[in-house]
Amino acid sequence: MKRFAFLGMLLLFSPLAEAQEPTPLQDVNVDQLEDVTDAFQESFFEALKQKGIENYDRAIVALDKCIALRPQESILYFEKGKNEAALGNTQEAENNYLKALQLKPNQRDIMEALYEVYYARQDFDKAIDLVQDLAKFDIKYKEDLARIYVRKGAFKEALDVLDELDEALGKDAYRNQIREQAMALSGGDYKEKMLLDAIAQNPQNEKNYLNLIYIYSEQGKTQQAYATAQKLLKVNPKADEVHLALYKFHLEQNDVARAFQSLERVMKSSKVEAKAKHSVLNDFLIFVDRNPEFEPELEQAIALFSEEEATDVNEELGAYYLKNNDKTKALSYYEAAYKKNPDDVNVLRNLVLLQLQAQQFENAAALSEEALAFYPAQAVFYLVYGVAQNALGKAQNAVDYLEMGIDYVIENPQMQADFYSELARAYETLGNAEKAAAYRKRLTNLTQ
Repeated sequence: MKRFAFLGMLLLFSPLAEAQEPTPLQDVNVDQLEDVTDAFQESFFEALKQKGIENYDRAIVALDKCIALRPQESILYFEKGKNEAALGNTQEAENNYLKALQLKPNQRDIMEALYEVYYARQDFDKAIDLVQDLAKFDIKYKEDLARIYVRKGAFKEALDVLDELDEALGKDAYRNQIREQAMALSGGDYKEKMLLDAIAQNPQNEKNYLNLIYIYSEQGKTQQAYATAQKLLKVNPKADEVHLALYKFHLEQNDVARAFQSLERVMKSSKVEAKAKHSVLNDFLIFVDRNPEFEPELEQAIALFSEEEATDVNEELGAYYLKNNDKTKALSYYEAAYKKNPDDVNVLRNLVLLQLQAQQFENAAALSEEALAFYPAQAVFYLVYGVAQNALGKAQNAVDYLEMGIDYVIENPQMQADFYSELARAYETLGNAEKAAAYRKRLTNLTQ
């Protein structure tokens, strides 16, 4: 079966996009058919040859000769259907696939080919019946069923199918995308009424509460979202996902203590996806940026996230402290990030610059030299090495690297000025007044 790869909304509407790819039914070997005549064998091989060179009309003529000789062979109609489909004759393709299924019921490859015909024609009613049968082979075919329901505007049916899949297979980011698409297309009032009715009919179903909270949040109805979250907690006090909404509500109300309690529940939960946890963490980072008195809570949140998800967020925390000019903390977090990702160019760049500012010249020289093994065209690492070597009194080492690195400076006058300044300094140390003066002159000309 074919896979389709579309971007954006089209991804939701491509047939069988996420189903497991089956082993296709191969063109039948004539030796597997009993009592074939020479005429049949000649026509059959002619059909395969013509199909192989994309002469589909001639392949169909040859297959018709085979069908006249052996009208009960399912594979002949299947092959003819594929050739008709290749010509864009969807009705003829359908007729042949149906005949093939009549002769050989429940053949997965034939059903999939027929499904593609229905989808190409946007004959969604027939496609629904067929994909329900395909789901007997693999439950994930029901994702296609949900997509078709969305196309038909049957949003409740789509959400019911998605909930069924989540119940059977666990949550999935792709299905969440389909769910959000269904919600977005169904209209606010309809969505709200639909979910309120569903909650009234089945007050124990957590997903309906969560979907309603999502809708209220999207509409900016904060109080309704909060009230719905409270109702869910009465149904199930251990519903961790509801704290995604409660965290946001408490933070907006400036109730940081309760917000952090919800944040802890989110971070420790095995039910909440890592992506959602990361989003909560980013929200809290933005909040603490405006309210730095809560930095200890931020560090606790970072530690929780790292522990539960085994994910390194030291770089993000280092960037936060660097932005807020706390270079000591920024340095410590970039050092931790470097241990996790020693070849990350952004981590390396920020770490060596922070080491320079902390006057850790030996560390800066060693690390910038190491960085050049990964990134030999990055001028910043030559510059850091030169500055560090000048500071250590090793002027010749500084000159060697600075003169190599300046060739990599492109459209960056400030960095170019730094190179000239350090080269002048190094040559002065070496007692080469002429060279030092030449670089001082270049620096003056650049800055005028």
